[in-house]
Amino acid sequence: MALIIFPLFIFVSEHYARQFGISLLGIGVIFLVVRLLDGILDPLVGWASDNLNVPVGKRKFWLLISLPFTLFGVWGLFGSNPGTFAFQHFAFYIVILTIGLSLYTPPFYSLGAELSGEYVERSRITFFREGFFLLGTILAALMYAMAEGSTQALENIATVIFISHPLTIIISAFVLKERCIAHQNKSEIFSVVKAILVRKKLKYFFLSQFFNAAANGIPGALFAFFVIHKLQREDLVGLLMLLYLLSGVLSVPLWIKISKLFKKSDLWCASIFFSMIVFSLVFFMNTDSIFLFSVICLLTGICVSADSALPTSIQADLLDEDLKIVKSNRSGTFFSILSVINKTAAAFSGGFVLLFLYAVDFDPLGGNSEKLLFWLTCLYAIAPITLKVLPLLLMFRFPETNSDQSI
Repeated sequence: MALIIFPLFIFVSEHYARQFGISLLGIGVIFLVVRLLDGILDPLVGWASDNLNVPVGKRKFWLLISLPFTLFGVWGLFGSNPGTFAFQHFAFYIVILTIGLSLYTPPFYSLGAELSGEYVERSRITFFREGFFLLGTILAALMYAMAEGSTQALENIATVIFISHPLTIIISAFVLKERCIAHQNKSEIFSVVKAILVRKKLKYFFLSQFFNAAANGIPGALFAFFVIHKLQREDLVGLLMLLYLLSGVLSVPLWIKISKLFKKSDLWCASIFFSMIVFSLVFFMNTDSIFLFSVICLLTGICVSADSALPTSIQADLLDEDLKIVKSNRSGTFFSILSVINKTAAAFSGGFVLLFLYAVDFDPLGGNSEKLLFWLTCLYAIAPITLKVLPLLLMFRFPETNSDQSI
C-alpha cells in the first residue's frame, strides 16, 4: 500500500504538471473532488464491514474486493502514457484508484485494531505496521531515486505493485483469522457521528487528527517542488525522501520501547513538539543548505513513525470504551470516519497550497522569481507548523484508559 500511497501524494502532482502540462489548478481541483468521493465511500465501506458477515471474513472480504480497482487505477495512473488527453486520463484513473483505496482502508485498520485487546500490545502492533509501511515507502523512494526520471520511476513502481499487492492480500486472506467480538449489535453511521460530536474524548481526538493530517499534507504536496525549485537539487529528491523515511523505520524499535514507559498521548505530543522545532529551520534554507536540510529530514523522520502509529493505537483503546458503552463493535465505521478525516484534511491542505501557488503564478517548470520561492517556502515551512499547534493543544493531558483487559 505504501508503494501506492507515497507516489500518489508525493510525486504524481509534480510528474503530471511537468511532464504533461496539467495546470496546478486542475490537479488541485481533482484532488479535492476525489476527497469528496472518499467522504461518501469510506463510511459506507466501514459500516458494511461492521455489519455484513461474509464467509471469507467481514474485513478480509473488502480487501479482496478492492484489488481489481486498485490495480487498474495504478496501471492507468503510474504505468501508462496519457497521450493527448492527459487531464482526462489523470482524472479518470485517480477516481478508480480512490475507489480501490476506499474499499481497502477502513477494513484494513479495523482488522489491525482487532488483532489484540491489550493496551501495550496495540502500540506494538501499530508501530510494526507503520514500520512496514515506511519500509514500503522507502522502497518507492529508492526506486524513484534510481530511475532515470519520474516516468520510468512510476512505471517501475507500478510493476512491483502488480506483483506484491495481490500476493500480500491473498496470503492475508488465507492466513489471518479475524477475532470474534462478543457484542454484535448493528452499528449505524449517524450514531457514530453523534458519539464523536457528543463525547469530549472522541471529539478532541478526531479534531486533533484533522489538523494533524492537514499539517502533514502540506509538506507531502510540496516536498518535490521545494527540493527542485528552492534547493535546486532535483537529483536529490528521492535520496532526501529516502533519508527521511529510513530514519522513521530505524526509530520504530526505540518508540516501541519508550511507549511502554509513557502515555501514548503524551508521547505523541512530545514527538509533535520536537518535529515543529526542527521543521522551523526550513524557513532559513537556501541552495547551500543541503546538509542542514538532510539533518532536518533525518530528525523529523524519527517522529514520523510515532505520528503514524500512536494515534491509531489511541483510537483502538477508545473503541474498547465505545464497545462497553453501546455493546456494539463499530470499529469499521469509526476507522472509516477517521480515514475520511485524514484524507480530506490532507487533500484540502495539499490542494489549497497547489491552488495558492497557481494563483501567484508559480511555474512548476522552473524560472520562478525570489518572491515566488519565498511564498513556496512559507507554505512548506510555516503553514504545517501552525496547524500542528492545534493537535498539540487538544491532546495535551488527554485522559487515557490504560487497560489490559481483552474485549
